[in-house]
Amino acid sequence: MNNVLLIKKFIADETKSCLLINQVSEEIGFFYINFVKNESDIKNIKLNYKSNYTEEEVIDLFKAHEIDLYFSNNRKDINTLINSNNKCIIFTDYKNFKIFSSSILTVNGYEYQKDINYYIKEELKIDNSELVDFSKENPYLAFSEISKYLVNSKGYVKENKIKESHNFILEIRKELFNLKRNQKSSIYIYSNLKQEVKYKKFNFLIY
Repeated sequence: MNNVLLIKKFIADETKSCLLINQVSEEIGFFYINFVKNESDIKNIKLNYKSNYTEEEVIDLFKAHEIDLYFSNNRKDINTLINSNNKCIIFTDYKNFKIFSSSILTVNGYEYQKDINYYIKEELKIDNSELVDFSKENPYLAFSEISKYLVNSKGYVKENKIKESHNFILEIRKELFNLKRNQKSSIYIYSNLKQEVKYKKFNFLIY
């Protein structure tokens, strides 16, 4: 089973268990985060962005179908999560991926290009090499580029901005993700989203 199908099956399954993803880098990690979010939205499953683990979370055995997202390179913390009653996805580094790959479900982020190719061509049934190539080169922008294609597939032209602009958008998205993970007020999250929209509109006018 490839990574895309494995993640989809894990999200749909209500069994309390853990999935560990080797995110490789923040850019690649954001592709998998966005994929998990997209699939969870489709299935109406709540995602809880967690900055740390607390023991009292494991005692609620009757909690609705939710998935906790954790980010840790600490082996002890990961081991605690694996042995808890939480249904969770853990984003970590390659070292921990190797350590735990024989004991739990894992996704190797180094296969991200193959996963992007499969997701676009097989899951979305999109046959556009420019979209696929751009998404492979810029995995953190894959879902926004896919959305652009779905809005206007006939008039689609791939993003062609300089790398610095991509990095700026990445920084905005990292800030947005941290706001969600730290459960900040929705007003801060909304403000962050507006900043990205304004930046994209500005670049559209320039290019």
